[in-house]
Amino acid sequence: MLVKWECKLSARNLKRFVPILFYVSLVAFLFPAALVIQRPSLRATLWLTSLGLLSWELLEYVLHRFVFHLDARRQSLRRLIYYAHLSHHDNPKAVDKLAASLWLSAPIASVYFLSVWALSGEWESAVYLWSGLVAGYLIYEWLHYQAHHGRPRLALLRYLKKYHLLHHHATPDLRFGVSSPVFDYLLGTYRPARNPVRRVDNRS
Repeated sequence: MLVKWECKLSARNLKRFVPILFYVSLVAFLFPAALVIQRPSLRATLWLTSLGLLSWELLEYVLHRFVFHLDARRQSLRRLIYYAHLSHHDNPKAVDKLAASLWLSAPIASVYFLSVWALSGEWESAVYLWSGLVAGYLIYEWLHYQAHHGRPRLALLRYLKKYHLLHHHATPDLRFGVSSPVFDYLLGTYRPARNPVRRVDNRS
C-alpha cells in the first residue's frame, strides 16, 4: 500500500515537469537551427532574446490579473479558471498545482510564436523571441516554487517570496507579479511588501 501511494505521489509530482521538459527540448532544437540557417549577429540575437524575456513579464502579469482572476459568469469558464489557477489559491502548498499544465500553456505558447512570426516575417526571429519567453517562464516556475517551498537566503528572493505570499493571503486583487513587481508598479497594482504575511489554515 505504501509503495503504491509513493508511486502515485511521484507520478503526480513528475507530471509538473512535463511542460518544462517539452519547452526546453523545443528551444534546444529550434534555437541552434535558427542560428545555423540565419547566422544573425550576436547583438541581434541577444536583443531579440532579451525582448522575449521581457515579454514574458508582461504576459505573466496580463494572464494572472485579467484571465486567472477573472470573475466569469459562465459556469464552464469558472471551472476552467479554477482548474487553471484558483485551485492553487485554495491550496498553495500543493506541488502539483504550482506549474501550468501543458494543455493550458501550449495554446498560449503557440499563439505567441505565430504572432511574433507574423510580425517579424522570419521564423528565426520568432524563435529567438520565443526562446526568451521560455527562459522567462522557467525563471517564473523556479521563483514560484521558491515562494511556496523555498527558504531563500538572498534578500531579493526573500522579498519576492513575501510579495507573492501577500498576494495569496492579503491582497488577491493586487501584487500579480511573481517574477518581479515591475508591471504591478507600472499598472497600479503594486504595494510594498511591508505587512506581515498571515498564514491561512496552514496552507501558505
